[in-house]
Amino acid sequence: MVNRQTWLSVFGRSLNLPCFFPSISSIKTNLAPIEYLRLLVDVNYPQFLVSAYDIFNTSVEQRRQFNTILQNAAEREQLILLDSGNYESYWRDDKSWNKTSFHSVLQREQCHLAFCFDRQDEYCNIERIVDQVETSVVSTQSEALLASVVPIVHGEPDILPEASLLLTQRLHPILLAIPERELGNGIISRAATLLRIRKTMDQTGKYYPLHLLGTGNPLSILIYSMCGADTFDGLEWCQTAVDYSTGLLYHFHQREFFGKQTQFDSTPKLPYELATLAHNLLFYRQWMDKIQDSISNGTITDMAMRFMDKSFCSTLLDYLSRVT
Repeated sequence: MVNRQTWLSVFGRSLNLPCFFPSISSIKTNLAPIEYLRLLVDVNYPQFLVSAYDIFNTSVEQRRQFNTILQNAAEREQLILLDSGNYESYWRDDKSWNKTSFHSVLQREQCHLAFCFDRQDEYCNIERIVDQVETSVVSTQSEALLASVVPIVHGEPDILPEASLLLTQRLHPILLAIPERELGNGIISRAATLLRIRKTMDQTGKYYPLHLLGTGNPLSILIYSMCGADTFDGLEWCQTAVDYSTGLLYHFHQREFFGKQTQFDSTPKLPYELATLAHNLLFYRQWMDKIQDSISNGTITDMAMRFMDKSFCSTLLDYLSRVT
């Protein structure tokens, strides 16, 4: 049995686990990336993710502003995770985005963690997957002066546990990232795959924290935290409005459904968009605190039962109990 890690140390900064990285992206969002970045720094959110693609594809003046704000965030001891930008290039069908462009941002901008430049080839051979990720991590780390590189492993659900084990044995990463969408179909199947990955990785005798890419739904975060995930990133914080009493997400412009749950909901001079974003960010901080406390106290199952349908929870827990 490997003891669960409750914190992550990155260049002198300590993150309590599990934790959530609010993502900043130009895709499927309302404001420009730099506006979200300003807000996250202004409210001093402990950690966040920013895309190298969005930084690269800005004007000279905006690039200067990005640099200044990121430096300010680092001085305030906010932890910066730099994404490779492949999400944005995919949705924009930008085939010009490449590893060289990513590395040019990595070399110039302040960050503490950086994802490797990942590919999503449909390899079925585990050794090829692991070799490819290792090569990418080594290449990216050689360009990262002040950041630890986080490997991303892609694959079918049945091969992810072994691939993750091999990567931890080869690279001993500070964090290992897996896209949530590749864990399977349906929340129960994904939770089971994640639990298999955690159990397989624990065979090393050392705890390696797991990051889930694209996971920003509060209830999903709760379930995956139960199954051994440690860090998450997602855009839900800036795309939706969250109900504090249930953890459920609604359309961004439906925050008034919940009444006044925070001080931001009662600030008439604060524009609606900023009030909703502040409302959401405070929720995620409190939500992750609750999950951390429930793990520490051994009551995370009770927390799940409070916020989710009890019949669903019973089915989920029964299914997970049979995962080997």
